[in-house]
Amino acid sequence: MMKRPLTIRLCGPRGFCAGVDRAIQIVVLALKKYGAPVYVRHEIVHNRYVVEGLQARGAVFVEELDEIPPEHHAQPVVFSAHGVPKSVPADAEARNLFYLDATCPLVSKVHKQAMRHQRQGRHVLLIGHAGHPEVIGTMGQLPDGAVTLVETEEDAAGIQPADPAALGFVTQTTLSVEDTAGIISALQARFPDMQAPAANRSATPPPTVRTR
Repeated sequence: MMKRPLTIRLCGPRGFCAGVDRAIQIVVLALKKYGAPVYVRHEIVHNRYVVEGLQARGAVFVEELDEIPPEHHAQPVVFSAHGVPKSVPADAEARNLFYLDATCPLVSKVHKQAMRHQRQGRHVLLIGHAGHPEVIGTMGQLPDGAVTLVETEEDAAGIQPADPAALGFVTQTTLSVEDTAGIISALQARFPDMQAPAANRSATPPPTVRTR
């Protein structure tokens, strides 16, 4: 008896990037070294299975630092792989919190690229999605008004910078080349002097630790 042919569909793998894996390991190691609870500002990764697994070990996820009880200020708080605005470490220090910055090295690289654009007198165009934690963190590296968020090709066609000859762009790391190519092309067509991010071959930095 002949078997009917089968149709096999292969799903594309969607594993964690190295930065997210590193952040998860930082939480796990902090739990082993310091014991529970270990607080994590914002979900370490958008994966319910991982988040619940860390919660079972003693991780406590919070959106803001003021949710951490004063009696637990000696316990670690981990900043997620998405990165945070500069105001967050400053707030942690003001509260005398012990923090571990698990920002993905690629996100930290984008922060440095944005700051480099500003140091060189350029207005920064950030290609990304409004409200995403990484975008909030990147925009929070620079003063208000120093960064313009560009979400779509329509946005690229409509922005009116004060000096079209003094622009630099960076992109959200979780967007693919295909996601950003059309927007970058639209910006380059309008602003041929716009500067791309500088290459950075520096080694992966260790997590930032603020001890008591």
